[in-house]
This record gives sequence, structure tokens and C-alpha cells, in this order.
Amino acid sequence: MIGESSGDPVPAGCAGSTAASAFVRRIIEARAIRRKFFDEQLFADPAWDMLLELYALDCEGHRISVSKLSVAAGVPCTTTLRWIDKLESECLIVRAPDPLDARRVWVALSPTGARTMRSYIERVSAVGLEI
Repeated sequence: MIGESSGDPVPAGCAGSTAASAFVRRIIEARAIRRKFFDEQLFADPAWDMLLELYALDCEGHRISVSKLSVAAGVPCTTTLRWIDKLESECLIVRAPDPLDARRVWVALSPTGARTMRSYIERVSAVGLEI
């Protein structure tokens, strides 16, 4: 798993919800399969890939570093950092330095981001769609 266990509380979203996590993991898997059939630049959407990964990790009670989020989104670190800046300016995510390793920064959904993602995923799930 790309995320890492955390002793810190995770943002209020879907923490502990295995059903929500499984649903979002299926969405992430479907997006990965799509990349095998179509040029990945056709559907490049790193911000969405990051939000999906962060939501799934929130549900699973894990957190992720910037570098591992870059891997999960399948984009270079510079692209990840640009999108993190944008998502943070939209109050959807938060960053926190790792007190044990000054080189690492943790990324998580903000309470607003978690609520928004939960509402969206619940609505999509209710109508039987996967994105």
C-alpha cells in the first residue's frame, strides 16, 4: 500500500469505512485500466487522482507523503507540488511537516475536502456509477 499508518488522527471523512474505501479503490483501479488502453495524456487528471487516493487513505486511516502521492497519481513531483498548492488554496487538502524527518511532508484531505469527497462519492455510489 502506498499510504502509511499514522498515529495521528485522520481528518473527519470516512475514517474506518471499508465500504467507501473499497468503492474508491475500484474507481482508482478502473482509471488505471483505462490508462492501459488509451494514451494516459488523453485523460490526465492528476488533481482528481490525488483526491481519490487521499480519500481512500482517509477511509483506511492512513496518510501519505508528497513523494508517494506523486507515485500514486502517476505524475512527476513538480506536477504534484503544483496541484498540491492549488488543492490547498481551495481548502481541499492540508500539508504537515513530519516532525521526525524534516525532508518529508504529509498530505491529507482537509475537513472540507473530506466532507466534499464523501458527499460526492455517496452521490455517485447511490446512482450506481463509477468514474
